[in-house]
Amino acid sequence: MFRSDGNVFTFSGNVGGDPLPVLAALHTVLTKQGYSDVVLDFEQATFVSAPYILPIVVMCRKYRLSDFDFDLILPSLSTGARLLQNTDWAHLIDPKTYGSMAGASKRNLSATAFATATQAHDAVDTSIRMVLGLVSGLDRSRIVALQWAIDEVVDNVLNHAASPVGGIIQVMTYPKRKQIEFYVCDAGMTIPRSLRQSEYGYDNDAIALRQAINEGVTKNKQTNRGNGLFGTFRCCEVSGGEFDILSGNVSLKNRPASRYHSATTIVKTAPIPFNGTFVRACINWDYNRLLEEALVFKGKAHVPSFDIIEKYYEADDDSILFKVKEESYSFGTREAGRESRNKAVNLMDNFTVPVTFDFEEVFVISSSYADEVFGKLLVELGEDRFNALCRFTNMDRTIKLLIDRAIRQRLPEANQAIN
Repeated sequence: MFRSDGNVFTFSGNVGGDPLPVLAALHTVLTKQGYSDVVLDFEQATFVSAPYILPIVVMCRKYRLSDFDFDLILPSLSTGARLLQNTDWAHLIDPKTYGSMAGASKRNLSATAFATATQAHDAVDTSIRMVLGLVSGLDRSRIVALQWAIDEVVDNVLNHAASPVGGIIQVMTYPKRKQIEFYVCDAGMTIPRSLRQSEYGYDNDAIALRQAINEGVTKNKQTNRGNGLFGTFRCCEVSGGEFDILSGNVSLKNRPASRYHSATTIVKTAPIPFNGTFVRACINWDYNRLLEEALVFKGKAHVPSFDIIEKYYEADDDSILFKVKEESYSFGTREAGRESRNKAVNLMDNFTVPVTFDFEEVFVISSSYADEVFGKLLVELGEDRFNALCRFTNMDRTIKLLIDRAIRQRLPEANQAIN
C-alpha cells in the first residue's frame, strides 16, 4: 500500500504491484509543487518486490542529477530492512545514508548500476557466477542461454536508451520454483520512441512494443540484428516462464499456458508514463532445451561464440579449473560447502566434464565443508565417476587429510547408492 502526504511517501504491508502511481506522485511533488526532497518511508512495509521498486530506484537516480534529494526509512522488521539493504535498493535511492552492500557478501544478488559496457558485463558475470552456486540442475547450454539473454537486454540500454543514469541490473533466484528472474531498468529513451526513429516508423506505441519482441525488429538494421528482446522473450516463452516490459506509457505481459487458459501476450496503454524502460524476464531453468529452442534466428540455432565458462573456468584441455579460494565465500560451514558443490556440479555439464579443484592459497577448511562438498559429491557421482571427474591440486597436507577422511566416511553410502 502507498500513500503520500506532501513530500512524505509512506509504504505499508506487502509492497508490490504497479509503481506508476508512485512515479506520478514523484513528478508532481518535485516538478509542480516545488519540493526539493522526498522521504520514502518503508517503516511499515513487510515486503517489497523488485518489479515495484526498481523503476522507482532508477527515477530517484535521475532526479538526483537535478539536485533533488531522497531520504529512505527502512522497514521496522529486520527481514524487510535486510532486504532493502542487501539488494542495494536503499543505497541506490539514498546513498548518503546507506553504503553499498555489493561485494560485501558472495550470496547477495544486489541491484547494480552500470553506465559503461565494462560495468554492465562485470555485473552480469558476477550475478551468473553467484547463480551457479545458488541453484542446482544447470548445465552449460542453460548457463549460456541465461548469460546471452541478460547480456542482450543490458546492451540495449547502452546502445539504444541514452539513459543519463545508465541502467540497473538485478538477478534473483527462486530454487523451489526452479526459476531465475532478472530485471533491467533504465531512465532513457523508451522502446516505442526508439522504434519511431526506425524504418518501421510506428506511430502507435502499443503496436511498436508488441513488434519489439519479434525477430529482427530493431532501430537500425545496419548496426543491429534485432534479436535481443526476441531471444530473451523466447527463453521465457519456451521454458514456461514470464516476460514483462514497461516502457513509456505502454506495458507488455506474456504469461504461459495453464490448465485454465492458453498462453497470452497482452499490451496495454497506461495513463501514467514511465520515462524509461523496465524489463522482467522469468526463466524456468529446468527446461533442458533452452538454448536449442529459444535462440533460433532465421531458422538456425544460435550458439554464442564466447561464454562465461570459457572466460573464467575452462582450462586448456577443456576441463574446468575450480579455484576454491575464488569460488567459495567461506570454508567453514555446510551452507558454503553446499554452494561450492552446486557450482562444481553445474560446471560438470551433466557429469561429462572433469573439474580440477585448485586449493592454492587455501590453508584450512572445516570437516563439515569437506563433507558437504566432497563427501556428498562422492555419494552423488559414485566412486568411479568421482575418481574420473574430480581432480585436486595445490592441496595443503591438512586439507588433503580432511578431504580423504570425508571421502572414506561416505564411501559405504556411495557404494550402497549405486547398488
